[in-house]
Amino acid sequence: MHADHYRANIDEGGVLESDFCLKDWTVRPHRSCIERGDRTVHIRPKAMAVLQCLVDASNAVVSRHELFDAVWPGAEVCDDALTQQISELRKAFGDSPHDPVFIETIPKIGFRLMPEINESAPSIAVLPFNDMSEQGDQAYFCEGIAEEILNALCKVANLRVAVTSFRFAGKNLDVGEIGRKLQVQTVLEGSVRKSGDRLRITAQLIKTSDGYHLWSRQYDRLLEDVFEIQEEIADSIANALSVTLKRKTLDNQQHVDPKAYDLFLRGLSFFAKQNIQDTIYARQMFQRALEVDSQFGRAWAGLAYTYGFEYLYFNATDVNREEALRTSSKARELAPDLAESHVSAGIAWCMMQDFEKAELEFEKAIELDPTSFDAWYFFGRDKVHEGELKRAVKLFERAAQVRPEDYQSVLLQSQLWHSLGDSKREMETARRGIERARVVLELNPDDNRAYNMGAFALLRLGEREEAEKWMKTSLENAPGDSIVQYNAACLHALAGNIEQSLDCLENCYLRVGNLNREWLLHDSDLDAVRGHPRFADILAAFPD
Repeated sequence: MHADHYRANIDEGGVLESDFCLKDWTVRPHRSCIERGDRTVHIRPKAMAVLQCLVDASNAVVSRHELFDAVWPGAEVCDDALTQQISELRKAFGDSPHDPVFIETIPKIGFRLMPEINESAPSIAVLPFNDMSEQGDQAYFCEGIAEEILNALCKVANLRVAVTSFRFAGKNLDVGEIGRKLQVQTVLEGSVRKSGDRLRITAQLIKTSDGYHLWSRQYDRLLEDVFEIQEEIADSIANALSVTLKRKTLDNQQHVDPKAYDLFLRGLSFFAKQNIQDTIYARQMFQRALEVDSQFGRAWAGLAYTYGFEYLYFNATDVNREEALRTSSKARELAPDLAESHVSAGIAWCMMQDFEKAELEFEKAIELDPTSFDAWYFFGRDKVHEGELKRAVKLFERAAQVRPEDYQSVLLQSQLWHSLGDSKREMETARRGIERARVVLELNPDDNRAYNMGAFALLRLGEREEAEKWMKTSLENAPGDSIVQYNAACLHALAGNIEQSLDCLENCYLRVGNLNREWLLHDSDLDAVRGHPRFADILAAFPD
């Protein structure tokens, strides 16, 4: 296995993108839940797929046969399977089979969705704020402010938040075009001027249909007021869109030193680049933040992430594993209500191969924040390490639902379906992953990970020439990245390019200086080169 690697049969890989309303409930298919006020009810994928089929019929009757074909294509299932999904939906909506207001049973035929479907649920995209500081060196801070507001809005009931919006940074698109591309009704944009400990933040909420400003405000405050400003903006947006903000403010965030927070945002900016050098820079920023404020739980979680990522992707040393465990433990101590604290601990326990403790931490993270992509995604990675591939697929699918633009969680499913011998699902998820990767690359051509991971899906789909082109682009963008070199070695081995594969493996070990011996010994992607003398030389170069 290489390194990192609206018809809707969820288990078959379909993704439901659009939210809609049924009476006073908002249905969020991509999160597998329905919401009303402060209440959220989670629905299993098959039940959500049945609901979507009823929605697609636009209040017409859908036969039992049609539902079986759509939700369980080609599978032999009993009538009870459909009955169970209908029962789950009725229970979720509080509906009665004897006096229904949501789902009507048509005896001996099928079912009909009764309420009118309102697809105008409020929706928003948050753009990175513009840096208006005199030196133009505050991009990390502007992006951090916008991301904090975005995260708060993700907790808003009855509001769809397009988390892809940051990819529009610097694209000079008008709000109408952004609205069309992201299918949102409103856009939040703003600017930040930071000078010493003074802040000026301007924000405006704009309708994408006509450019009308629904709300705007300017904040002239001290840096220490940044959290209050973020909360005020989120509250104002919720009021403007007539939705309810559900926020759980963390005590440690309320009292964090503003200088530590500034360093923390610098760390996040580096960490988002996902390469070894920037991961190390991120670690340095988180460490400096903790030197200023040693009680800053989020910085401890960020520090734990850097050790975990370095171990998983770049440098599997005992030091990284032990530091990941130590720092995640500190994060849980100081910020027990922060999902990231438990995700970092789950990653650390996974590295320790204590899968039982890892599972408890990931489940706690999901309990705290069901919309946490990292919780679902790394829970899936944990199950891959444990060898529970079918469960890993389901967790990656939940990650893909939580973040509908993410390609990684979908492409990894294709890899797992290959290992499980299900070629149909392998191809379907490969196609879906490539579609997502292409959208990302259209908005952000510098996303090297999309090229690197997407190359494997293209090869699975028989697009060998394009696969090799994508991998070549990835190598040119990051020749010193060991993961890129290793994945290129795997791709070339699978494509039968033996010498090129070995060149990349030698680059990993001899030039980049980072190669995991366990991958060499057990990765089936390298079977084609394992008997080559050059491969034996690479293995022999490892110390005993």
